[in-house]
Amino acid sequence: MPVAKPPISHAAVLGDAKITIDAPAFKVFAALTDPERLAAWWGQDALVEADEGGRYETTLPVGRVEGTITAIDGPGILDFTWPLMAEGISVSTSVHYLLSPMGPQTAVHVAHRAPKEVPGDWTALWQGVLGALKAYVEGSPESELA
Repeated sequence: MPVAKPPISHAAVLGDAKITIDAPAFKVFAALTDPERLAAWWGQDALVEADEGGRYETTLPVGRVEGTITAIDGPGILDFTWPLMAEGISVSTSVHYLLSPMGPQTAVHVAHRAPKEVPGDWTALWQGVLGALKAYVEGSPESELA
């Protein structure tokens, strides 16, 4: 009699947030991938090596993001890992940004996943991140984002 295999565990969704920004996708993408722009709205000491395998780092009030870009296809997709500590061990989480042009606007969807639950209100964190991104992009002069 064959042994039943355990079901495959799906990654936990830590956070999921969406927003529409009044700017073209290339400007939103630049705010996510240019270190100076990223530092202006999200964290300090930003470092972005905008290639697959490159570093994606910034310092937030809650700690340092030290990730690796796993997919980048501008101006539509940015994926990076974000190792987090949970129960004393490092959990490799993944962040996926999807930018979808909508005429002069861009729909932005961010999903944060992990192989297991990591304590925290991640959806609220990502809603705040997207709000800051929107405020920065919509409030920046055209010359800064071109």
